[in-house]
Formats: sequence, structure tokens, C-alpha cells
Amino acid sequence: MKRGVRAGIAGLLFGSMLAGCGVAPELESPQGHEALEASTSAEAGLDAARDDSKPAALARFGPAVAYGDGKYFAVWTDVRTGGIWGTRVKPDGTVLDKGGIRINTSDLSGSRPGIAFNGTHFFVVWGNIDGIDGVRVKPDGTVVGPVFRVIQTDEFQGPTRVACSPKICLVTYTVTGDDGSVIYVTRVTKDGVVLPSTDRSVGGGSNYSADASAAWNNSRKEFLVVWSTGDDQDSESADIYGNRVKEDGTILDDDGFPISTAVGAQTTPDVEWTGKNYQVVWSDTRNGNPDIYGARVNGQGKVKDPYGIPITRAAAAQTAPRIAHHNNKSLVVWDDTRNGPHSIWGSRWDEDGDVWDGSGFPISSGGLAQHYLPDVAYGSDRFFTVYAAQNVYEPYEPHFIVGTRVTHQAQVKDVPAIPLTRTYKD
Repeated sequence: MKRGVRAGIAGLLFGSMLAGCGVAPELESPQGHEALEASTSAEAGLDAARDDSKPAALARFGPAVAYGDGKYFAVWTDVRTGGIWGTRVKPDGTVLDKGGIRINTSDLSGSRPGIAFNGTHFFVVWGNIDGIDGVRVKPDGTVVGPVFRVIQTDEFQGPTRVACSPKICLVTYTVTGDDGSVIYVTRVTKDGVVLPSTDRSVGGGSNYSADASAAWNNSRKEFLVVWSTGDDQDSESADIYGNRVKEDGTILDDDGFPISTAVGAQTTPDVEWTGKNYQVVWSDTRNGNPDIYGARVNGQGKVKDPYGIPITRAAAAQTAPRIAHHNNKSLVVWDDTRNGPHSIWGSRWDEDGDVWDGSGFPISSGGLAQHYLPDVAYGSDRFFTVYAAQNVYEPYEPHFIVGTRVTHQAQVKDVPAIPLTRTYKD
């Protein structure tokens, strides 16, 4: 695929369909890797003027978060050199790296990072202009180089995500061309070594597949990879598929198995292992406007809820869900437009399939014009949700990154949200 075309649709395979469903403006923007590199060069002076007493310089979009060794680690796409920056946050909400940590130390600027913790290191992966890179980061914030190349291709499509066992991290991504796209996985050892000849397709289901995510099942020593797949790039009938992958790279379910084939489009899935089942969540248009649905899948790959469980069927659009689990409950968070502007909502969902919070509860608070594209992690008796925000609604303006802690009792701890980067007006 030509580079200019790929940049225009970076991170969004079902572009026009999702835009019509109310997905955040940063995904509608034509800005891709080339534009990001230009903005990075224009603001390179921010590095020299870095002030660790204030949050990091204005970010862009695409935050991700993981928990490990007693702290949360949030990463995002940034305007500064390298494009991938992050910060650690203590369970009490203290931001440890107010100036930010440069994660990508290579010369190629990256975007749309994913992050996971393997017990000793955080693994951060991201897309760039000719493939996917990654690096390990110690819990003390030290970046352990060198940057490793997951795959080199100009047919890569984001977002890139990662899930880790204690020994292996599984990177998931889309490889796309003129005739369609498929989901691939690559294994990386705990030492940051990309295993040779392990980039393999886990299936596509139809002609176009995107938005892969994975979870590690320590009981069975395998990953479940989930993704959205449709007949064409703008599919209005996309479905959710899954495939189990062993730690040694063995693919267990051929080209994958269906998790949801309801009418309408099922897109942007995420998955978590609870200790009893996988919980899979996605955005679903079976009722017209996008809602959030979920299903439980057991360790053998059997779908326990083939018709799906409604997490929320609120008015307007609910999109881009993410999930984190602890004990018998998970917190599902999503991008929500029920009140007009984009905001972040959530709901608790237990292992028996029961949804605890009706149509959900608000996580993001007032005082900001828009909130977009959340991610969530659990640790130290708290869920931590990170998301992009705007002071003033401007579809193509940069955003900044904030975070909010939520308890098991659905108590939102941070009003206003914790700033992880410098805001638009700072």
C-alpha cells in the first residue's frame, strides 16, 4: 500500500463507518506519521526547555496504560522527539515523571502505542512509518535499549497492542494491502528478542480485519487474540472473531472462531482473562447507534454468550471499549456521546455475566470540552483510566492526556482528572 494513503488512514481500518458512529475526531483527522514527524520537528525545542515541575508538553492522542511493580505506567503519542512518551503514576494519584519519559529512543517517530507488564519489565510497542518497534522499560522508568524491530513492512496498520506472559510478549497488529487485511502476531522474549519467523496470521474471518487485542491466560499458558472483521474496508456488518495462541506460537483455532456475528457492525474489541473466563467487549450497532456489548469465552474457546450481553444501550454513540479485571469484577470503559460531547463512561461486569451499573456511570468530569479513547488497568485496589482530552472542541487540534482512578465500588476518585501532560492552555 502506498505510504501516503496508509498515513491518511493510520490506525483506522473501518474508517468511514466508525466516523459515522461518532468516533473521536483524532481518528477522523488526516494526520498520519508524516504529519506527526513534522510537528515533532517544529517543537523539538521543547526538549531543551523541559521543566520537570510541570506536566509534559502537549500530547496528541492514543494513550495506553498498564500496572506493574506497585505503579501504573501510561504511554501516549507525543509531539516531542521520538513520538512515544510516558509517565508513571502511584496508586495515590501522584505523577512520578511530570516532565515525561521519552520511550522511543530511535530516530523514527512513532504513534499509537500499546503497553503490557511481564512481571519484571513494561513492554511498549508502537507503529512508525515502515513497521512496528518496541522497547522494554524498567519499573523505575529506565528505558532498556536498544529498540527492537517487531516487523518491517509498509503494509502495517495500527493500532499495535501487546499482551505478556512471564516469558513471552505477543504483539498484535494488522497487515493490509490492496486485496484486504489480516491479523498477525509476533512473539518477543522477556529479554526483548524478537523470535525469528514467528510473525504469523491468526486469521481474518473476512476480507478486512482490524483492531486486534490479546490477553494472557496463565492457567492454560496461552493467549486469546480477538479482532473485528468485515467484507470490505467500510463494512457495516463486521463481526468479532478470536483465536488462541500458545506461548510457543502454536495457533489452536485455524483461522479463528466467531465470538459475535450479530446484525450490524461489531468493532474495536478488547479482551481480559478473569481466572475463569475471557471477557470480550466491543462496540455494536445491532440497535442502530453504537452500544457496548460483551461475551464470555471459556478457556477451550467456547463462547458462553453467543448473542452478547449488553453493557450499555444508552442514547447516541458508545465506542472504543477497554476492559480491566480484578477478583470477580471487571471495569469496562468507553467513549460516550449520550450528552453531546465525547466523554468517558464505565460499568462493572462480573464473572457470572451480570452488569452492575445499568447504562453506566460517568468517569470523566466537567470542565473540559471533550474526552476520547480511554484505556484502563487495575492495580493496588484501584482501576486507573487514561484518556485524551480537549479544553475547546477543535477536531484537528492536539489533545492532552489525563487519568482518573475508580474504586471497586464505582467511586470516581479524581475530579478533576489528573493531568499527565501539559494542557492546551498551559
